[in-house]
Amino acid sequence: MIDKYDKQETRCRILGHEISFHYCRTQGEERLCRHILNCWFERLPVEAFLKEHYNPEALHTLWSPPAPKMHTLLELIEKAKQTLNEES
Repeated sequence: MIDKYDKQETRCRILGHEISFHYCRTQGEERLCRHILNCWFERLPVEAFLKEHYNPEALHTLWSPPAPKMHTLLELIEKAKQTLNEES
């Protein structure tokens, strides 16, 4: 069951307050938080759980270093431009 740990909570080192494992594994959009291993390894067998429930591509994305902030910012600007063009 993918949701067996969903109700467990821990303090998020990024957000600074208590959050559920469900939030970490979905972030509201069915994508894994890239800090999920760091935040949960002491409380859950999180690495085994991820390997059992997620495909290698999703895990590769999770374990890859994040894109540079400038690259991410440029992507967001491009998406905003596309949204504006679609709405016009």
